[in-house]
Amino acid sequence: MVERQDLAVRHVRRACALALLLMCPSVLWAQDDYSDKDFSLRLPPAFIRFIEVSAAGGGTVANRLSSSVNPASADWTHAPSKHGMIMAPYYSLVAFEEGTRLHVTGESFTWDTRKWGTIQPSTVQIRSNRATNRMGLTFDYTVDYAQLQWAKRCGDSAIGVNVNYAKANITQDFGLLRVNDGDAENYRVRVGGLHQLAEKWLLGMAVEYGFSPYDADAMALTPQGPVPVRLRGTQHEFILRPGVSYEYAPYSTVYADYQYGRFGNKGAHLLSHWWVAGVDHRLLQWLFVRASSSIDARGNAGATCGLGAYVSRRCLIDLGYQYDVLPELQPEFGRSQLFQFTLSAWF
Repeated sequence: MVERQDLAVRHVRRACALALLLMCPSVLWAQDDYSDKDFSLRLPPAFIRFIEVSAAGGGTVANRLSSSVNPASADWTHAPSKHGMIMAPYYSLVAFEEGTRLHVTGESFTWDTRKWGTIQPSTVQIRSNRATNRMGLTFDYTVDYAQLQWAKRCGDSAIGVNVNYAKANITQDFGLLRVNDGDAENYRVRVGGLHQLAEKWLLGMAVEYGFSPYDADAMALTPQGPVPVRLRGTQHEFILRPGVSYEYAPYSTVYADYQYGRFGNKGAHLLSHWWVAGVDHRLLQWLFVRASSSIDARGNAGATCGLGAYVSRRCLIDLGYQYDVLPELQPEFGRSQLFQFTLSAWF
């Protein structure tokens, strides 16, 4: 009994030490913003991150619990309820340094059919305030997003597919002059897989492709003054994300991910390289704590922390906080803070 207690204490100490290490931004990397790229290329990779929910298991592609990162995770662990159904509304506030606020509201329903896998439809609504950014432009952003996810586990492996659609509108005003009014549709498919390499070791992989037709009325500045122009085109995106996790104690894991992304339109492109490492630790029978750190190839570091608490046998509350995880949008909006709340109830 004493040996087990000592082992548990060592696990807690290691997890806490790792969490502290991950929360410390690296001073060895020189930060470089994304001001050399057009805003249309920088918004898509940021959009993918602020609709992801930091919840149970951590923000890893090798998650044993249902994860917005890897669709295959949805069926890895069966829902702890009689009918295998989970309702999970959530809310995120994305607060930027310059005053822009994004309100992200989502609704998710999960049905673990036991035999045919897990089905998970979700919807998301994004609304912004009308604040002035660093460029002197008033920014207004509206998105309606829907997705359908399916996953199936077979022994030591699982596969999942996520298809989603989003419709967005962006307007930018300079005083009384509207300089941009754009509409875009986004279609994405993400395929994910999980495989148990050995006891306690889990390997995950997700691949995503998407395209986004857009149509915008804008103002071009010329020596003769503002001239209206019409912009049309299609943007393409590709994401590859492998990762690995290790369960060092029941429901306690450490993980590391790498994400490559390519976003392009009309000959211009943005390459994205991200590394993420974190820990999700079961502190008490009913309480989980988590922390992670991320850094990109340009030296921009971000941090995430959160906790999950079982308030009853059928209800879990997750709270999350993320700092400076959207460096692509810094040129216009400054540093970001994300506050997340998720309520999961199963029956």
